[in-house]
Amino acid sequence: MIRRDYEIAAGRPHDLEYGGGGFVTAVDGKSISATNEKEVRQHLQGYALRWRSLIEQAGKYFYFLPHSIKNPMWGEPKRLLFDHNEGEVIATTQSGLQLYCDDNGLAMRLVVGGDPTRRKAFETVKNGERTALSVGVIIHGDEYVEIDDTRVRMVRSATLQEVSLVAAGACKPAFCGLIDAEDARSLEDDANSLKIMNDGATHKFLKALGNLLEAVRNDRP
Repeated sequence: MIRRDYEIAAGRPHDLEYGGGGFVTAVDGKSISATNEKEVRQHLQGYALRWRSLIEQAGKYFYFLPHSIKNPMWGEPKRLLFDHNEGEVIATTQSGLQLYCDDNGLAMRLVVGGDPTRRKAFETVKNGERTALSVGVIIHGDEYVEIDDTRVRMVRSATLQEVSLVAAGACKPAFCGLIDAEDARSLEDDANSLKIMNDGATHKFLKALGNLLEAVRNDRP
């Protein structure tokens, strides 16, 4: 029996999993808020995993080597879930979920449209409730190395099982945000042109700025 390895981002006691947090409210000065109540004209997009990112879970450390996950659209359909809940499927790779591995990590996109479940996913990202992606994998090839007296599990090969939209995760550079559908090219083009990376840098800055403003407000008498 093959055991799935997870991280604990969604509060469930699995061995390994990872995700990130943050979201973008504007891209290149353009608002990405919804304008059509019947059909959302934004996509969910981000990185579900970033290679070479040290991941800590319950005192253990993991490090996914570049392209340790290959061809995520092949094989059994991959699912996008809410919080690893098997009963809450947002979409699959047979119904519009797009996945692409580049030199930076595992990129994800989902067209929202007017579907109620996808609309719920959109709303949770828009309001900041869930701005992370967390991924379940089966690990096939790994080894342990010592880095600065820390034992790290180096993952060389893994099969993607599912992606979940969650509140927070351990792979800090990973994230889920919103992009304007009119400006979107293919997921592969956006990844290879570093647009997704730039979006990630933008949401990281905005999140840090928001935290700073909140701290200033709390310090006021």
